[in-house]
Formats: sequence, structure tokens, C-alpha cells
Amino acid sequence: MSEEPVATVKHSALGCVHIRFSAVIMAATMLFSFDPAFGQDTSFGQRLFQDKADCQFCHGINGDGRGDPRSPGRAANLHETHLTRDQLIEVITCGRPGTEMPHFDKYAYEDTNCYGLQGKNLGNDAPRDPHSTSLTKREIEAVTDYILAKFVDK
Repeated sequence: MSEEPVATVKHSALGCVHIRFSAVIMAATMLFSFDPAFGQDTSFGQRLFQDKADCQFCHGINGDGRGDPRSPGRAANLHETHLTRDQLIEVITCGRPGTEMPHFDKYAYEDTNCYGLQGKNLGNDAPRDPHSTSLTKREIEAVTDYILAKFVDK
């Protein structure tokens, strides 16, 4: 009869360890779920950054602003940006007037959705078309999430 309580104690100890382990896993999951750029699959955004949009041409493969020597130069170091997700989406969508940053929205500046401006009012300061190709809204968001997960504050 003395063996039964020992077995019960061992089972209870294992149960406590299992419960603590489960609690740690749940806490970690909840903690990381608050950061939308953490833990998600950013491979789609990475492919867009490196290939379709070719962001690396100017910003560099490591996002440090050291792109291809043939690029226009002076690209932002993405590790140092202070832009929010929404601001990054806007910059990728609309480009930056008066700079080399192109717009990746095919219809940017046809209306006033980009900084409240129309291309015809910007003249030579209008952001140029990308040297690669335009992106859809979903693709712009994927590139943004990749930048946030891979470069910003890292």
C-alpha cells in the first residue's frame, strides 16, 4: 500500500512539470503574437524584396542602404528607420517625391491617395516608376512585414 502514494506523488510531479511547460509555451505564444512581424512566414516578402521588386538593388541584400553600385545611391538604411508599418506601406506605395525612391503602386499619383498629391502637380519631383515592376497591395504589405521582421531595429 505504500507504493501507491509514491506512484501518485510521481504522477503529480510529472503533471506539474507538464502544466508549467504548457504555461510557458502559452505565455511565449501570447507574447510573440502581439508583434505582427514576429514569427510569421516572411518568405513571400523576402522573395518580393529580393526578386520581383528588387529592393535590394538600392537598399542592399542586408537592408543597410548599400545597394548595387549601379543603383542611384543614397537609399535608406532600413535598420535605422523609425517609420511605422503604415508609414512604410505608404512610402513603398507612393515612393518619396523629390528622391530616388520609386512608387510601387501602379496607379500612384493618378488621384490624391499619395500624400494628397497628384503627379501632374509634382512635375520633376514626382516619384518615378520602379525599375522592376509594380506591386499589388498584398505584395506591398508582405514586403513591409519582411522589412519589419528582418531589418528594423536589428
